[in-house]
Amino acid sequence: MKFFHKIPIIFILCLLCLLLFSCTSAASLERERQKISNPTDYLESHGIEQYASSVPVVYNNGVEWYARAFELVEQAQDYILINTFLSNLLDLSEPLWDLLAKKIIQGVRVYCLFDSSSYFQLYTDRNEVIPAAFNHLRELGIPVTEYNPFSLSNSFFLPMLLDRDHRKFWIIDGKQLAVGGININHASLGLPPESGHIDSMVEVVSPKAIEVLIGSFIDTWNRYNPDTLDPLDFYIEDTQVPLDVSLWLVDHHWPARSQATTMFDAFTLGAQKELWMVQGFAFMTGALTERIANAVDRGVEVHILLSDNAGKPNYEKAAKYGILDLIDAGATVYMYSNPTTAFLHLKLMIADGYLTAYGSTNYNLRSQTLSREISIIFDDEQIASAAKAHVDELLKYCRIVTREEAVSYRNFVNYCYYLLMQVWG
Repeated sequence: MKFFHKIPIIFILCLLCLLLFSCTSAASLERERQKISNPTDYLESHGIEQYASSVPVVYNNGVEWYARAFELVEQAQDYILINTFLSNLLDLSEPLWDLLAKKIIQGVRVYCLFDSSSYFQLYTDRNEVIPAAFNHLRELGIPVTEYNPFSLSNSFFLPMLLDRDHRKFWIIDGKQLAVGGININHASLGLPPESGHIDSMVEVVSPKAIEVLIGSFIDTWNRYNPDTLDPLDFYIEDTQVPLDVSLWLVDHHWPARSQATTMFDAFTLGAQKELWMVQGFAFMTGALTERIANAVDRGVEVHILLSDNAGKPNYEKAAKYGILDLIDAGATVYMYSNPTTAFLHLKLMIADGYLTAYGSTNYNLRSQTLSREISIIFDDEQIASAAKAHVDELLKYCRIVTREEAVSYRNFVNYCYYLLMQVWG
């Protein structure tokens, strides 16, 4: 039995050794870059499919998205599928749960898939646990499934424990799809300073992408719920909405669909002039940092936005430790520090003024391996321009991090947190 207690430690050590010593030679990295003559062709050659889509509508804070979510739920006639990482019971979310229960009474099918991490959420301003929504939804009669429930058996095998569904997406009647980073919790649904998060959700009409995600949702649901669903029961209506743009759907599930790294390669190795990466924390792997350095060496201007005000000291220490690596790779690093103490939870990439990615995917080892992630990528100048306009607004509350400041964060305690957060953050 003692051996099984050591398994999590052994796994962490092996994973960190892989992290520290899996450097790519400059020659092999350049060979990989030469394969990317066109980033979208590269995505498709690695199994990330292209689908016709409407022009996306972007909601850049939780209040905007929550209002739109209510509209979508109220308009639903057939079914609602909600997949999110964190779902809590609080004053902000109760009206949504009540509305979903009302829609069930009206004959609308509702299915909610949430991660077990919802049980471990604390208010940022006090050491108080926020109730998860699972029991409340069951009391309301809302079908809910818990992704990879925490159990004693899983605690002996860390990869099982770390397998989390970090995706956030909504499907309404097979007509509308929303993807992004906004949870159903206190940190996502309100405007700062009440929430502490700034994030986005992107709404599109894309029948083929919806069909794929319905299948993904049902596969996941059936894995954890004995009341199985059949994808043939979820009709996808022909749309009259113009499908004028294309999207590429990243539905990462390692190792079967290991797509997060492919997306990062398309952006970092495919960029020719300019790359913007928005992300709260600097937990980037050595391999991703090398790709940023490769982009800089090729003359690409790389800009990375990080964030203060995480509300979690261990996360902030870990993130600040990694800043020096990004600066030494040649990136310009900005620190977002809104006077309302909002945390920038957004995951956004923009390359060369035309390639844009929104979603849940962090720039770290977890998102490239054990976490399930979702992102959507657009190849359109107007979409990229709108995303860059949002970045410009964020830059009003940013400062450039100097190398001297970054060096000040390089201490042993921060390094230990940095290693831990590569696996846990």
